[in-house]
Amino acid sequence: MLDTITVRQMPFEFPDEIDPVFIDGDHQQSFGFIAGSLLLPHLEPYLIRSMKAAEKHVTDPKVLDGLKRFAAQEGQHYRMHMKFNASIRRSGFPELEALEKELSDDYHRFSRTKSLRFNLAYAEGFEALTMNAIKQLMEPDGFGPDLPPYLEMVEWHFVEELEHRTVAFDVYDHVCGGYFYRLAVGTWAQWHFTSWMRRVTSYMLKVRPGPKRSARQLADARQEAGMPSAPKVRSLLPSLLRIYLPSYTPHDVEIAPGIQALADKYTEMAIKTS
Repeated sequence: MLDTITVRQMPFEFPDEIDPVFIDGDHQQSFGFIAGSLLLPHLEPYLIRSMKAAEKHVTDPKVLDGLKRFAAQEGQHYRMHMKFNASIRRSGFPELEALEKELSDDYHRFSRTKSLRFNLAYAEGFEALTMNAIKQLMEPDGFGPDLPPYLEMVEWHFVEELEHRTVAFDVYDHVCGGYFYRLAVGTWAQWHFTSWMRRVTSYMLKVRPGPKRSARQLADARQEAGMPSAPKVRSLLPSLLRIYLPSYTPHDVEIAPGIQALADKYTEMAIKTS
């Protein structure tokens, strides 16, 4: 199920400063999470611009409604991550600003100089990878009870990514289409944003290297912080490989019933919904 795209304005607030090592002793996974959050206020406005550019070419009312709701959800996501990121920037990583500008410049250049087909294929490459990763990490019923605000924010965001999982695919298919082009650009897109995230994580580890800890200690720390367990991450590959098949469509991806319960929870928490 989970076939309704609900736009929620959420009430999450964060302290003025956040310890960037929020998984005790696990600097790499903590900084990887932060790199993902820093990515979004640059990537998600690019996705919105791409969808807005496609809007005048969409003739199917259902695809058009999905496009508009996708853009509205993504707008809420990146604004919330901006609030979280502002707290992170106060924790002593001066080169983050330059790295973010480089990424922002890339996305504005794509909007100015690349074709609509390229930008829609990039959007689908991002959405395909993240949707399948999120599904694996979230199911059957999310991250668990009593989450700190930053993990509630992530859980809410992930639920909405699953809600709009078909939109980028549908808009690309409706406006442009073409498997081989989608595969080529989508694969490049996945390399582009994941390589930037790896650079950010490496930089943060250089500034603040972590202690050497055993795999068992890291797993315990992640569990205590409410993060997904390592076995789930290792089992991700089979579900990701399907996105490269000619027969792939996100419409065939089934979402566990427990995710709908989370969607209902965040609808109740929301300040405003539409």
